[in-house]
Amino acid sequence: MALSARKRVTTIILDAQTDRLLDVASQARGVSRSEFIRMQLRRALEQYRPHPKPRSAAVVRRLRERGDERELFRHLER
Repeated sequence: MALSARKRVTTIILDAQTDRLLDVASQARGVSRSEFIRMQLRRALEQYRPHPKPRSAAVVRRLRERGDERELFRHLER
């Protein structure tokens, strides 16, 4: 596999046990060691990727600004 301009090479040093577990895990998934490492890194790093706020967040903010919803259903409390 030729490295494209967008990919970078990173070297890591593993202890013997981690190296064996990497072999077991990658074989269980049916992927290469490198692909397994990339998959797991993407999963671990996902929490640091910026995510856009959901569009519904503004609706919740507006509802809070309107006041207590009990006012809407006061006539049902009797």
